[in-house]
Amino acid sequence: MVSKFEHLKLPRINIELPRRSKPGFGGNKRPNISEHSKHLLGQIAILTEPVKEKNNPFRLDPKLIFKLKMAKKGYISDDLVTLTGLNCLAREPNKAIVVFSSDNQLTEFKKRLENYSQITDGPKYEYLGAIDDVVPLEREDRIGRLLELKPVESDELAALDLELWHTGDRKEMKKYLDDITETLEYLSSDTAPMRMSDRYIGEYLCIARIKVSHEVLEFLLEEKIVKEIDRPPQPAFESTADYNLPIVSFPEVVSPPEDNCGILVIDSGVQRGHPLIAPVLGEAEVFPDANRQFIKGGPDDVNGHGTNVAGIAIYGDVENCIKQRSFDPTAWLFSARVTNDENQYDEDLLVETQLDQAIRAFVEQYPNCKVINISLGNADQIYREDQKQFRLAAKIDEIAYQYQHKNIVFVISAGNAFYEEAKSDEQLRIDYPNYLLEKSARIIDPATSAIALTVGSLSFGRGSITEPSDVRRQAIAKLQGYPSPFTRTGFGVDGMIKPDVVDFGGDLVLDLSYRESLDLPKTNILSDNVAGVSVLTLSKDYYNSLFQLCSGTSFAAPRVANLAAQLFTKYPDASSNLIRALIVNSAVLPEEIPPEFQSKGNNSSTQQIKKQLAIYGYGQPELQRAMYSAENYVVLSKDNISIKVGSFHIYEIPQLPSDFLKKKGTRILSITLAFDPPTRPTRGDSYLGVTMEFDLFKGIDREIVKNAYETATKTSLPDESPDNTKTKLKEKHGAGIEVTLSPTSTVRKKGTIQRGQVEIFDRSTKYDRGNMTLIVSCNRKWAKPDEIEIQRYALVACISHSDPTVDLYNRMKIQIEQRERIRGRV
Repeated sequence: MVSKFEHLKLPRINIELPRRSKPGFGGNKRPNISEHSKHLLGQIAILTEPVKEKNNPFRLDPKLIFKLKMAKKGYISDDLVTLTGLNCLAREPNKAIVVFSSDNQLTEFKKRLENYSQITDGPKYEYLGAIDDVVPLEREDRIGRLLELKPVESDELAALDLELWHTGDRKEMKKYLDDITETLEYLSSDTAPMRMSDRYIGEYLCIARIKVSHEVLEFLLEEKIVKEIDRPPQPAFESTADYNLPIVSFPEVVSPPEDNCGILVIDSGVQRGHPLIAPVLGEAEVFPDANRQFIKGGPDDVNGHGTNVAGIAIYGDVENCIKQRSFDPTAWLFSARVTNDENQYDEDLLVETQLDQAIRAFVEQYPNCKVINISLGNADQIYREDQKQFRLAAKIDEIAYQYQHKNIVFVISAGNAFYEEAKSDEQLRIDYPNYLLEKSARIIDPATSAIALTVGSLSFGRGSITEPSDVRRQAIAKLQGYPSPFTRTGFGVDGMIKPDVVDFGGDLVLDLSYRESLDLPKTNILSDNVAGVSVLTLSKDYYNSLFQLCSGTSFAAPRVANLAAQLFTKYPDASSNLIRALIVNSAVLPEEIPPEFQSKGNNSSTQQIKKQLAIYGYGQPELQRAMYSAENYVVLSKDNISIKVGSFHIYEIPQLPSDFLKKKGTRILSITLAFDPPTRPTRGDSYLGVTMEFDLFKGIDREIVKNAYETATKTSLPDESPDNTKTKLKEKHGAGIEVTLSPTSTVRKKGTIQRGQVEIFDRSTKYDRGNMTLIVSCNRKWAKPDEIEIQRYALVACISHSDPTVDLYNRMKIQIEQRERIRGRV
């Protein structure tokens, strides 16, 4: 029997070192400054030239909004943009800066360009050399991806999402929306009832749901204040099948203790009368359709998807519960229904509004509601490289940041993809798993959320239970731990590792017998609800069958949500960052991985590791590893740490015991960092306002490392910056002092949950030379010092040995206790 020990505290050195700030600009030195300045002044003259007013009924206040196209290595800080007389609205992934000015003549901008060109005496403003072009925004810039894929027909009255450029003045944005509402009412008729049905004005977002004709859409696309118009998202659901198991009897389900953590499932509702749900259900409601005009059935589940998801969220492994003939719920269930009987969102309401109201209602009323599962996604909104964050994902991150004090963990399914290029389903089997890395298989909105845990799907590696000998019914993945044939893959915004983790979501079965019976030479039938292959969960039609078979990433996510809820119940005072860190720290890669995605220890190529990360994230989490330490498996953690943005923290990992290093077996050391920074979807240069990273050193005295970083923070020389400190330490003391964690800092530091791991081999050096030193740094991106001074985070270090006889836990515990006693005497 495996021991269950409480995790240990990670020792921290009470030193906080400031980082040196970076310069406000970087740019190209132009060979002919005068010509470059004339070029930009000419473009400004065109921008500021009075334009003959078109016959547009909206006539919104024409803000001067345009783009600064930057040179390849060009950069200008927000502060310098402001000093130029401009206001930064957004930074595009291609480095262009979208700006606006209340001065329609751009007086300050022109004055600085004239100085830059040496036409007049005074400051030379070299930073302007970073700008290649000054160009207006075009109509095509305002068309969203979904609208681009499906344009509005000439006779269509379309529900659309309208987003305006947010100037930072909420009153001004409200007036813009009021003016648009008034104009739509004026243009409306009995045959074309146009209107604005919903709106949201946040700190950075100004969006509305409108219903307009093709003609009116064209007018809006000409308005400069309009940022984007797009079709609204629609949820995607997997198919299911009833599963009639011979259930003789089950003991009565007892409600969990009142203080147990609750999970909010935002979905198609839940079947409240189900005998395995009723004793666990805290509350179910419809959002925000209080009058039941759009969702007429109330909070009960008509589609079944929400009930399927909820069953896994409250019981985890439903199949195991059936085998044990015992259902012991580990979490309370809360349900927010947001779709109607046809699995659609209300076209008159912003999805962001529904989500916001549902979350706030439950989180405010129920303090134990700390985990939110969202197994809905928009299959048309596939993340593309260098794209900015999706709106719904951005809203989730905004809520997570605003509700830091509530410590909410969001768990979101990666979404389901199908191989569009396959001419037949047989080809899908042949091309598996390579097609999972195609662009069409990337994660979808809202799985790109930075602060949420995004979950991909694994196969059980089983065949059909009902027809095990039928060679014509072939599971595609076949091996346990292989990625499900439908799982979506990473990476996410700014190259973040997504999915974060994976869990079982089922497989697809190729039914060749059906093809033969219908004489179909090219088209085969895929089944995703086969006993043994699919996930077993609860059915909405419980009066016919208590259980149902499903496959999809929707059913992998609630397994992780259940794990998060159990951790919150175990650690009620834990931050959401610690829960995320414990989950990711516990994750392991499956024993069987397709050869295409395998990596070989510490020497794997970066490209191969990236492939593996795009499919599996950090691996499959495991409850016992997340919740407890053991003799040969030690977790050291530190929670709710506050760090000044722009500073370093220093930690110590105690000396590894000699038998840990001498005994044969697999030795793993890992560091996991989780933080919840401010985010902004308008920033293409960095979605995160604050970033964090860590480095680990061995075989070198802590004071040497501390002094090196301290020196770097005090110098003004570029080659002595903190970013080069690690390199200089290695040059002076040898490359062996760095613990080379995988993935590298360059790859992992782009996300809000990061894990670096190393396998310690017999030939590895310097692990026996005292304590290891861990440096954690916090870096400012666009977050302003007067707005964001402190960032909170959680940190987990983990050391494990495959030999259960290695007494690692007690050795480490004694070292930490001795250190604490010494500190107490100082």
